[in-house]
Amino acid sequence: MIKLFFSPLAACLTVVMLLSASPSRAQSQDQKAAPPPSDDQVVAVVNGSKVLFRDVRLAYENLPQQYRGMPIDQIYQPLVQQLTERRLVLLAAEAANLADEPEVASQIQQARNRILEQALVSREVTAAATDKALRARYEEEKGKQKGADEVRASHILVETKEEADAIVAELNKGGDFAAIAKTKSKGPSGAKGGDLGYFTKDKMVPEFANAAFALKAGELSAPVKTGFGWHVIKVTDRRQGEGPSYAKRAPELRQAIAQTVVAALLKQLSKGADIKLFKLDGSPADAPKKAE
Repeated sequence: MIKLFFSPLAACLTVVMLLSASPSRAQSQDQKAAPPPSDDQVVAVVNGSKVLFRDVRLAYENLPQQYRGMPIDQIYQPLVQQLTERRLVLLAAEAANLADEPEVASQIQQARNRILEQALVSREVTAAATDKALRARYEEEKGKQKGADEVRASHILVETKEEADAIVAELNKGGDFAAIAKTKSKGPSGAKGGDLGYFTKDKMVPEFANAAFALKAGELSAPVKTGFGWHVIKVTDRRQGEGPSYAKRAPELRQAIAQTVVAALLKQLSKGADIKLFKLDGSPADAPKKAE
């Protein structure tokens, strides 16, 4: 069977072409958008068949992300035009009784099955994966989600190894690190006594990071060469970084809850279910074990 041409890409291209000639695109972004109509509002009638605003809303929600960021009123006319064209094709297919053809009927049934399956799972997951449930799980696992190690370090940056060696010697004699950094460091942190704040290993160039993370709090490095010059590094503190935020973990937590919900749903539905399996040759296969 030939597939219809109304793919998401085709829909996107239709919108783009119509927008290029649409005066609504030039409307001021400062205009206050009117509240959307009800889903049952009629937006077009094609040979007596009504196209509703619900159809426009669903078409809008299925557009690529860059178009969903646009106010719906700016792409309303292109969407209605597309839906009108689609309704013309649908009416022609119905007039040709295509739904009665075995292959088409099978595809319709499969689509219906998938929609119902997804609707049931979505309902169960939505009921379980509430914001309260997600936050509770986040707090429960928070202590197990460790962040990366961090150090707080200061450095003095100079151009030559001789200068760096001289600074190390001065510091070993009791020189004040911050004061030397303010007068001799050519890096922007020099004005702050060389303080770089806390950072993880991946935030610095490898040579600098490896040297800094090899030090204990209060220790001083030998001169370290990077593409910026020669560094003398002093680690002032070490700590365990915070784990990922709730916002970052929420999708992962929802997925975990969804897996639990689906497993529980299948276990419940399997209890008492009469399931018969057959091999490729049509002979009976061993039935799956009943869930306990």
